[in-house]
Amino acid sequence: MDENNIYESIDSIKEEIEKLNETQVKIALFGQPGSGKSSLINALIGEDVAKVSQETDTTISEDPYIWEDLILTDLPGYGTKNFPVDTFFERFNVLSYDIFICVFSGKFKQEDTEFFRRLQEEGKKCIFVRNSVDSMFEKGKTIEQLKESVLKDVKEQIGKEVKVYFTSCRTDEGLDELIKAIHDNLNTVKQIKFSMDAKAYSEDFLETKKKACYKFIYLGSSLAAANGINPIPVVDITVDLSILTGIFERIRKSFGLNKEIIEENKPLYNERLLAIANNVLKYSTKTAITKLLQKVAKDQLEKQAVKQTLKQIGKRIPLIGQGISATTSFVVTFAASRSYCNDCAEIATAILKDKLYSRTS
Repeated sequence: MDENNIYESIDSIKEEIEKLNETQVKIALFGQPGSGKSSLINALIGEDVAKVSQETDTTISEDPYIWEDLILTDLPGYGTKNFPVDTFFERFNVLSYDIFICVFSGKFKQEDTEFFRRLQEEGKKCIFVRNSVDSMFEKGKTIEQLKESVLKDVKEQIGKEVKVYFTSCRTDEGLDELIKAIHDNLNTVKQIKFSMDAKAYSEDFLETKKKACYKFIYLGSSLAAANGINPIPVVDITVDLSILTGIFERIRKSFGLNKEIIEENKPLYNERLLAIANNVLKYSTKTAITKLLQKVAKDQLEKQAVKQTLKQIGKRIPLIGQGISATTSFVVTFAASRSYCNDCAEIATAILKDKLYSRTS
């Protein structure tokens, strides 16, 4: 590999990082007032960013909520006096959204049908959500019969059978299935971003989240090693600690972990998990990360694990041509970041399992 190819490889990594950093996932929610769109927005990201109200006044403006690179927007009513059909798409730049979620909690409305048909004409993806399923009740009918009635009504309204996701933001019913549906309807890059930012309601999605973080870690570790501005004492490697600190912070946020959440869940940790939880909190500063890199570097080199790590990654490292030092920096940075990601995933899994157990007991 000649020098020009080396720099082309690093440049390609930088371009991929820039592409990933600039990628946003835009999701628009539409439906009748009082259908629970704000509650659903909060459920999708796991934070109370949208104000939940019992009022049924029509939304009078586009209402976006931004969580990292996930943008969820509560669109105002389609075809109303304030927002007529002929200017609606242009006014709210409707075609810029990746996915639309039609949220309803009662009968499917004609306005929603008309909006869906327009979206269909434009080739946009739409997911149907019957929210507040926990409050569905009609004397003499089972919940399954009520769901069948909903499916029948939707089919009559839009003229074909569609998948309807029955959700409850109070009990979390159906949220995992909905999140997986959104994920599966995105392109690969946006799947990574959505997986990192959306709340996990199952161990399966936590695993998906972890794999998305691995991709982020691979790119970030490449850049941190390529920059190599901070020498790590004792071992012959240099990394950009600012980039690495950012990677660790992004991983924590992806798994919904902060000091308060980790501390309040400490009673459910065993001795091993307690040590892991303490490490998750510990490695949040450049000084602590430097010590972690020292430890990982020694472990990697003493066990001659560099080749095995490269094999596990399964891709050509663009820094190899720059010399053994840069390549080792990447391997150590990647190994430390992946280990930290695995620790965060394990704590998040323990917290999730406890919530799932509490919900069913």
